[in-house]
Amino acid sequence: MQVDVDFVNKLNDGWKVRLFVKLSSEELSMLNMDKLDSIEDYEVNFEGSDLYFDCFVNTEEPWEDESLEELIKAIKIETEYHVQALLE
Repeated sequence: MQVDVDFVNKLNDGWKVRLFVKLSSEELSMLNMDKLDSIEDYEVNFEGSDLYFDCFVNTEEPWEDESLEELIKAIKIETEYHVQALLE
């Protein structure tokens, strides 16, 4: 599994972040599509062998003093966790 930032867009009250997850053929064969809807706080889209995780980071939340880079690192770790949960 490879997780990369696809884009980060600044909005009035935060950031829209999209992560791109490239799955190996072995991981793809283990993917449980029925669990996609169980992931909270993310909109998850599946295209080919790739997953896209979209989320919104509100700058008014308690982590607003974190740098954007630190927030993205945390989002990547959480995304990896969610993808592992989708693999059976």
